[in-house]
Amino acid sequence: MENHKNEFTFSNHSIIAYVWRGIIVGIIAGIVVSLFRLLIEILSEYIIERYYEIHTNPLVLIPLFGLSSLAVIFVGYLVKSDPDIKGSGIPHVEGELKGLVSPNWWSVLWKKFLGGTLAISMGFMLGREGPSIQLGAMSAKGFAKFIKSSRLEKRVLIASGAAAGLSAAFNAPIAGLLFVVEEIYHHFSRLIWITALVASLVANFISLNIFGLRPVLAMPKAIPFLGLNQYWLLLLLGIFLGCLGYLYEVIILDFNKVYVFLGKWLHLPTYFYGIIMVIIILPIGYYFPQLLGGGHGLILTLSHQQFPLLTLLLYFGIRFIISMFSYGSGLPGGIFLPILTLGALAGLLFGQAAHQLGVLDSKFLVLFLVLGMAGYFAAISKAPLTGMILVTEMVGDLKPLMAIAVVTFVSYLVMDLWNGQPIYEAMLEKMNIKHPINLVEPTLIELAVSDKIAGKHVRDLKLPKNVLITTQIYHQQSEVVSGNTILLSGATIFLVVNEADTGFIRELLMSHP
Repeated sequence: MENHKNEFTFSNHSIIAYVWRGIIVGIIAGIVVSLFRLLIEILSEYIIERYYEIHTNPLVLIPLFGLSSLAVIFVGYLVKSDPDIKGSGIPHVEGELKGLVSPNWWSVLWKKFLGGTLAISMGFMLGREGPSIQLGAMSAKGFAKFIKSSRLEKRVLIASGAAAGLSAAFNAPIAGLLFVVEEIYHHFSRLIWITALVASLVANFISLNIFGLRPVLAMPKAIPFLGLNQYWLLLLLGIFLGCLGYLYEVIILDFNKVYVFLGKWLHLPTYFYGIIMVIIILPIGYYFPQLLGGGHGLILTLSHQQFPLLTLLLYFGIRFIISMFSYGSGLPGGIFLPILTLGALAGLLFGQAAHQLGVLDSKFLVLFLVLGMAGYFAAISKAPLTGMILVTEMVGDLKPLMAIAVVTFVSYLVMDLWNGQPIYEAMLEKMNIKHPINLVEPTLIELAVSDKIAGKHVRDLKLPKNVLITTQIYHQQSEVVSGNTILLSGATIFLVVNEADTGFIRELLMSHP
């Protein structure tokens, strides 16, 4: 009981307590992720330049193959030693906040940093943003351990570190906060938004000092407004992106079966699947070096050059398939930026088709590139607010926000009608984590009283026997909860639960009836 009292004291601290924790998390995560981003940019530029040299000097293929092979073998040993560094890392962060996993923060931090730097830099179609979120979260977990924080505070700091990681990776502090609330933590509270926002702003400040004030995907010219009489095109674009997003999710969640087949055929252990990626990426780099990497350079190229419809279709097909192979290999790298790149290509495909049909002026193609990124990401992640704000922060232009909102909403709706799941939650389920039902680790969690339970007496809630609501806070007034307590909409309640049941209890009390 004393431990729960210590946990609860954090919730009663003044706003300054949240702020200074957020500042420290932002500094640590900002430095780690900015260095991670810088090394990837330097190494990626070097590798891709070598691919461009192949046509003038074919012998360059030999050192490229050797370097890439050595890199993936080394990364394979890192993955073998700690499987928690595989892939994006976002599902692992979600799993930790739900009490399902508890990775060694230091092992994940340095191995993900090193393995992610090497894997993403080899030209594979992987993004740095997922790993950046995990690096930020593990940095914050290390800080939480250093200050001997309670479990409640540790979860808040981990979520804030994740927000800071995305902020530093994309120079998008508001999107970092929204992504954590909408996709990772699934709960908006005073504890989270203050700490996470401060951490995101500080991490972004550090990143801006290193990479400059220019937005990550600054468009070469102003994005034009689309006339209201053409908004019907946005509805069609949203439907198109929603269907493509569902297709992406269906394939990527089962793509590991391809690697299982190839691994058995080649007698490769799972941690060396990256060798297959080396074989696949070499011909792509030879014929289409412009398509290599996460896609940042390609998006900028698409924004100031016009491409024929068939070329865009070819680029989309190649990026779609190779992105699946890249992520399915288990190398430390994410799908965040590759999703945005596919969205940009899909948006341009739609815009170019509309232009050739005579219903859209070519000056609007750059707008459809931006709309494609937002809508495609919103559909796959099922995080429409994050998609809207992320893209506007990345391009540095708020003018198309209305059009972005329409497309993201429609694509999200279509994805929902297909019964698509948030991609990172679906990936977490695919991890097949065994629920530790015999492990009893009581901890304190805080939730906002949702419409589902507002107005009810505590005694009327059908809670598991090992769950206890201790306190309700409303308008800064706290009360000890009893069976006769009426839960007030918008109030914050604190519950003692088994840590492994955290995600289940949140879903039970926060989901729609």
